[in-house]
Amino acid sequence: MPTLDDLPPYRRAKLLWRWAHQGPAHVEQMVIDAVGEPCRLPHPPPGPPGTTLAVPGSDGRHHLTRAGQLLCGDAPTAGGWTHQQHCSWHEGPDGPREWMGGRDDGDTPWVELMATWTVSPTGPGIDPGLLAKRERCTAGRYGLLHCWPPPPARTASVRRMRAALVAALGPDCHLCGLYPGAMVDHDHETGQVRGLLCGLCNRVLEECPHVTGCPRADYQNAPPAAGLGLIYPLSDEWRTRESTRRRKVELLGFDPFEGLPTRRMSG
Repeated sequence: MPTLDDLPPYRRAKLLWRWAHQGPAHVEQMVIDAVGEPCRLPHPPPGPPGTTLAVPGSDGRHHLTRAGQLLCGDAPTAGGWTHQQHCSWHEGPDGPREWMGGRDDGDTPWVELMATWTVSPTGPGIDPGLLAKRERCTAGRYGLLHCWPPPPARTASVRRMRAALVAALGPDCHLCGLYPGAMVDHDHETGQVRGLLCGLCNRVLEECPHVTGCPRADYQNAPPAAGLGLIYPLSDEWRTRESTRRRKVELLGFDPFEGLPTRRMSG
């Protein structure tokens, strides 16, 4: 029966870090309970197979379409494709403001509504990768947002790595193969680039509690891009804020990364 200590040390530390608020005993039980139950990959994107295009709509935005079906709309009506989008915001003392993440203080009132409108295509389809994020429709299911091609990486080095990964292994997620590869994924211990991940897989990859026998675990154990020898730039590493690090260590009662090699900027 696999236990938490059977995970590679860095994966063990990451799992404890992710679930620090539940405590080590809970994480240990997660590993035991996961035996024989591999993590699920994302659901396939909506719509029929085929080439995806972006068509301009009567609402001023572009909409993903495949085989004549607007993926972001419901069944077509005489007036077009019905769209729905959940909207929410904070009502602060200075008026409405968008929630930018973080902790909800519990005192600021939330306002929510479901916006509904009808869209008719107004022109021919084009390559979705040509459109800026602000021009894209964001209605429909959450997964649909990940059908849009990713924006160019902010740094030239990451753009070059993405191009190399696409040339060697294709543009779609190297784990699920269902959505465009949006993120250059890498091992935060060694810097080794592991592959391209869609936003859905990238968000949950390191929550995997399996030692092996699971697509997410197998991806981390034998990364598809390992043979390319790409190293993620140290200057672009994400770093935990010191206040967050202290809070996690306090919750766990120890630092799970203590004694493990980590990539750090000199100076």
